[in-house]
Amino acid sequence: MKDRRKAGRGSFAVSVLGILLCVMMLWGGTGIAAEEAKRDAEQLFDIEARLISLGDLTYDIQLTVGNRGADWEGTVRVDIAQSYNSNDGVYDTVISLPQGSTKQFVVRIPKESIEYTGGTVNVTLLDKKSNKVAQKGFNRFLLDDSDMLHMGILSDSYQSLTYLDMGGEGVYYGGNELPVRLQELDPDSLVSALDSLDFLVIDDFNTGVLTDEAVDHVRQWVRGGGMLVAGTGRRAEDVLCGLDFLELECLQVYEPGESVHSAGLAAGLSQLPLAELEDQLAQYDVNEYSLIMVTPSGSGAIEVTPYALSDLGQPDLVVEDRENYVWELLQNIGNYTRYTSTKSNYGNQRYFDNYYIFTRIFKMLGNGGSRLNLGRLKWIVILYVIFVGPVLYLILRSMNKRDWYWIAVPAATLAGILLVYLAGRGFEVVDTNVYSVTVENLSDPDADAVTYMHCYDAGHKEWRLRLTEGYEYMGPVFDEYYSSNGGGYHNRICREGDRIFFGRNPGAGFEDCYFMAGSTRKKAAGSISGDIEPSAQTGIRGTVTNGTDRDFERFAVIVDRVLYIYGRLPAGETCDLADAEYTSMQSGFDSAMEAYQRGYMSERYFDDDKWKRDVDPVAALGTGVSIASFMEGPNATIFVGLTEDWDKTVDDDCSEISYGCLYSVQ
Repeated sequence: MKDRRKAGRGSFAVSVLGILLCVMMLWGGTGIAAEEAKRDAEQLFDIEARLISLGDLTYDIQLTVGNRGADWEGTVRVDIAQSYNSNDGVYDTVISLPQGSTKQFVVRIPKESIEYTGGTVNVTLLDKKSNKVAQKGFNRFLLDDSDMLHMGILSDSYQSLTYLDMGGEGVYYGGNELPVRLQELDPDSLVSALDSLDFLVIDDFNTGVLTDEAVDHVRQWVRGGGMLVAGTGRRAEDVLCGLDFLELECLQVYEPGESVHSAGLAAGLSQLPLAELEDQLAQYDVNEYSLIMVTPSGSGAIEVTPYALSDLGQPDLVVEDRENYVWELLQNIGNYTRYTSTKSNYGNQRYFDNYYIFTRIFKMLGNGGSRLNLGRLKWIVILYVIFVGPVLYLILRSMNKRDWYWIAVPAATLAGILLVYLAGRGFEVVDTNVYSVTVENLSDPDADAVTYMHCYDAGHKEWRLRLTEGYEYMGPVFDEYYSSNGGGYHNRICREGDRIFFGRNPGAGFEDCYFMAGSTRKKAAGSISGDIEPSAQTGIRGTVTNGTDRDFERFAVIVDRVLYIYGRLPAGETCDLADAEYTSMQSGFDSAMEAYQRGYMSERYFDDDKWKRDVDPVAALGTGVSIASFMEGPNATIFVGLTEDWDKTVDDDCSEISYGCLYSVQ
């Protein structure tokens, strides 16, 4: 009997073991089959990507997706590998692909959404359940398969300038160490070569032989993001004579050692003839050690040296660490360039400083609407605490109903909870909140209208909103250092047909997020013009005319880096500045933006009641001042008008407060 029980237990164990082995084999087979099915699915799709254009504000990526399998509908997702604390986000396009078909479309991504350009761009196909069916990565894609910085040289002494390639050493741009490739130019090849160049060096050359058309092409190339380096020295007048837009004049040329600057110069530079250059608009910053002069111009920058770079390249000249000097020369101009071609995004220190101030200003937008007055709620709670304790006891004792105390306390508690709930309903945020500022440059009909948005939602779940018609691109801006949700993405931009949706998967309620969206279709017409001249009493005097169809609740004037802020200016009317009250910030600040952020805004911060009322329009006007300042250069005369109740940015279920900032340059 015992043997039979042992045999039975043995047979049972063998059966269980067999079942487990079968399950493991089936599980393994299922896993292998799933992997094979995944590989088969990936082989059914062809994915190609190409960077087709590079504008001032966007990367345009052309995607081609082919389907060799069954009819398919889903999402094509583009994500760009960023550094740890960069803006995280994906760009989705909903498409349908019938069997055997191929579709080609463009994904436009704002440069402000991308910090690091040297990573991998992944293109992923997702089915309707968000399952990945295919993926392809493109390394260094935003560098357009380039591993060089291209420098064109226009000079009669090209061979003396070949040291500018630093012997193959790299220059740091946009998170990438890139070598410099030289290209010799002449007047005939100059214009055609500009589009492929990152740097243009003009040295030891008479620019007077250039046509007006060629000079205008150079000027526009710089404003579009190019970096122009001009060496002067003994031939300063020749180099400057055709480049009027540099706004420089050569007063005289000193022989080696004669200049008052020679004693403090870097080793080797004192051995060169030095030109004394007059900065006619006081727009250049000067490095006292190397005498390099540099100024931003549009999205690009201009750099001028008072010595000839070809002289610095002479083989008999004793120069310590010539390659390090060139690195500093190129890095220095990059620090003043908003966009450094395809190689860098926000490559400059001045731009970073301005951008930091801009974000400080913009992030105040929405604080006016989010300041909740909890005074009434506080007094309800205080009175409840007092009532439910000794006061309730005294009332019941006076009624000779002290035995009711243990019943009255719960009842009073429920009544207190109800009162707190009813009082707090007025503070409950039930919609996604959007605060937007749309900035339009009225002086440039080709400039995009750009909208910046501050958004948040009370909940923890992902939310999604639809932009109004006419927007062509969108992306997140401003790094926020949030941790990722299980490796997912916080921000999602999705195009469905001709409409753009945006949203966020928050890690917490009321999590702030910031987006920017661009449109080539402007919403305002007209111009802002002025007749401004200096005044000893008020700083400036003259008139400003609002030639638009929008009323300005307040407006700003920037003249010679000084910021003046005035009151209301209705559409079609003219303001005589002599009769208008204004606030001026001029001393102690390096820029109009800094004056605004540290002067005008902080002034209202300490005026608490006024700040609560004005924080949103003040931040909105500051956004326009910021954008106009770092887009137009330090010495431009700029007029900025603030309009309230601007056209809505979001065509969806949300609470939106919108402003417009219109500016003109003269």
